[in-house]
Amino acid sequence: MRARKRNLLVMLVVLGASSASAIDPAIKCQSDKLRLAAKYTACRLNAEADAARDFDTPDFSQCRAGYLSGWKKAEARAQARGTQCWTSDDAEVVEGDIDSHTGALAEWLAGGKP
Repeated sequence: MRARKRNLLVMLVVLGASSASAIDPAIKCQSDKLRLAAKYTACRLNAEADAARDFDTPDFSQCRAGYLSGWKKAEARAQARGTQCWTSDDAEVVEGDIDSHTGALAEWLAGGKP
């Protein structure tokens, strides 16, 4: 009887752990998009820093390409798992917000007015 209870308890723990590790595809998409936004922001600020150091114009082309392809992949992964991201087709809107904020920060740090 004890062995049976113990086996049942082990099964419940294993099943609970495996279902807890399964992430809802919409939540995964949100998480992926937040990480992509963070990477894109860091990439733009690094490009601004490099350009400031070299007295040059920043080149954001690599930042943008990686960001947009990652965003599409995040939305496609959710669709492949039978759901939608909570937001969709919004890469350009988020990109615009990030561009505005990073540009204003770079301008302010250069002694200008954002």
